[in-house]
Amino acid sequence: MYAKQSHRRVLVVGAWLALALPVMAQEYAAPDPADWREDEAPPPPAYSTSQLIPIDMPPGASVKMGVDPKTITINRQTGIVRYVVVARGPSAVNASYEGMRCATGEYKVYARQTPGNPWSPSSEPNWKPMSIQSGVVTAYPALLARDGMCVGPSVPQSVDAMVRDLRTGNRSMYNQ
Repeated sequence: MYAKQSHRRVLVVGAWLALALPVMAQEYAAPDPADWREDEAPPPPAYSTSQLIPIDMPPGASVKMGVDPKTITINRQTGIVRYVVVARGPSAVNASYEGMRCATGEYKVYARQTPGNPWSPSSEPNWKPMSIQSGVVTAYPALLARDGMCVGPSVPQSVDAMVRDLRTGNRSMYNQ
């Protein structure tokens, strides 16, 4: 009798997954690359350095980096996650307004700012590949993706889930 009930549960769960997974995959699937168009980035948001989520930098990095969780946004139609990251070194503080595409493993810098100055548009506004193997300071987009800004090639279900994963170090196994 117990075996029959267990078998039924397995069948019910299997049927539910068979129906639910295609719907879930469609909701978070990346758009067809041929049809993809980037939306116009909103202006850089205001940010604070008091609540930064630290980015686990590689050994030897003299720069401490963090992302302001209140600046994180997700555009589901384009698959772009936008955020402000702050870099603090021995003699300078810089902010960068960026975008990340989990589906392609790319990031883009929209603008930069130093304290007391207005945002300055990036001189290189192109999408670049993320890589943990890149230089000590340039590896942080891939570290952010791995630590919660991406779930594989998809974006998390919500900014709250993303922030929770970034804070707890929940690695999404993002390997670009």
